[in-house]
Amino acid sequence: MDESDKYELLKKEVDSIKIQLNQESGPWYSKPSNLISVIALIFSFGTTLVSAINSYNEDVRSNHREVIAIIQRISTLPIEYFQLMQGHEGGATREALGGYINQENVLLATQAANLIKRHPNSFNSAELKAVAAALMESNVTDKVPFFLRIAIEKADNAHEYTEASRWYGGYLFSIGDFAEGRKRFQLALKIWNIYPEKNMFIVNNFDVTTLLGWAQAEIMAGHLEMAQGIIEQAKEKHSRLPAGPITERLRNQISFLSDRINQSYPVSPR
Repeated sequence: MDESDKYELLKKEVDSIKIQLNQESGPWYSKPSNLISVIALIFSFGTTLVSAINSYNEDVRSNHREVIAIIQRISTLPIEYFQLMQGHEGGATREALGGYINQENVLLATQAANLIKRHPNSFNSAELKAVAAALMESNVTDKVPFFLRIAIEKADNAHEYTEASRWYGGYLFSIGDFAEGRKRFQLALKIWNIYPEKNMFIVNNFDVTTLLGWAQAEIMAGHLEMAQGIIEQAKEKHSRLPAGPITERLRNQISFLSDRINQSYPVSPR
């Protein structure tokens, strides 16, 4: 047998093996056992994915419920403080009770802040602003900008936007950033470019409230002339409001701040 014959014989054997292998193996999906395994794997993966999504959503809902409960508790603290102060005349006792209330506010606000950071997108503007306000009232200010910025971004009406902007303006004044603080108050006054409002009572009411918050921030910063100019703007807008309880309340606030400005001016030497 020469070399060519050997080659042909070997080639036939290889071809035969290939045919046999193809017959035994075939495409992977042609075997029921393989197909069942793949379907089982896909089903298992899908079940695991659905379970993970449900678990995540429940964690978000549970986290949200916990924060709402904390906010509700925080909202009752000023009432409790007032009631405690009514029943205690002594200065030391009042100071101690006030310290306990503030300590609870700090703990609750900090806990709420940490929980919100887990799922910030699950909270609305009012909820974020409430926690930021509680932090500011207890002078825990490092987390305040984060919450107020998100509160402004998530605002979906004029009330939420102006509330968050006023608080942010006040916060910026408290840390000495007066230029940025004024910008925030000015943005609150321009809210009607974002949310047009035909009811001029609402417009003037909101604007007067914003101007009063701005004037108070300027007074606390010692910028009396600036505050006086803002009060004049508030008086002008207030004059457009109809008589009523809200208008009277705003008038009293304007008078109070005007008196503070007058009392804060240095007395000229005689």
